[in-house]
Amino acid sequence: MKNVDFLFDYASPWSYLADATLSRWFAAGQITYVPVYLRGFESFTSGVPYSAAKMAYLLKDMVRSAAHVGVPVAMPPVFPINGLHALRGAIAAQWEGRFAEYHAALFPAAWREGRDVSKKEVVAAIAREVGAPSVADALDEPSIKETLRANTDRGVGRGAFGVPSFFVGDELFWGHDRMHLAGAAAKV
Repeated sequence: MKNVDFLFDYASPWSYLADATLSRWFAAGQITYVPVYLRGFESFTSGVPYSAAKMAYLLKDMVRSAAHVGVPVAMPPVFPINGLHALRGAIAAQWEGRFAEYHAALFPAAWREGRDVSKKEVVAAIAREVGAPSVADALDEPSIKETLRANTDRGVGRGAFGVPSFFVGDELFWGHDRMHLAGAAAKV
């Protein structure tokens, strides 16, 4: 089994759907979680790069896709989401050895519970709720900010252009609908 880098942003409904179905395609311990800032990718630097019609379709398709694979979803009251603080928290949680608890709370907070994870105080509250107050306190640490920037730049440098992205070695698989291909490549 090959290791798989999973590039994600809590702002992405497709990353949420991918995260919720990882175990269908990959073995436990096979995934390396790599928080990346979607707004750091070229096509997203000035906001969501879709027309109103395409955005409406994508949101409807997300609900349809989630239902198809049995993943509960409730579109957030504020969209698009800015995942910056949530991603910084993920890096802090990785460093603190609290990533599993933190990560398990963040996607559902955004995509099922309607919590606005764009807000630093909401992310800090979630970190405290899962027993990781040091994560809440680290959201503005310069080293955390730099690591998120480096993760994003490294992902772009490897060829990623959005999330979710999966790397099996140097091979990129983009989108939740290509996870079966990434899973097959990771078994070789």
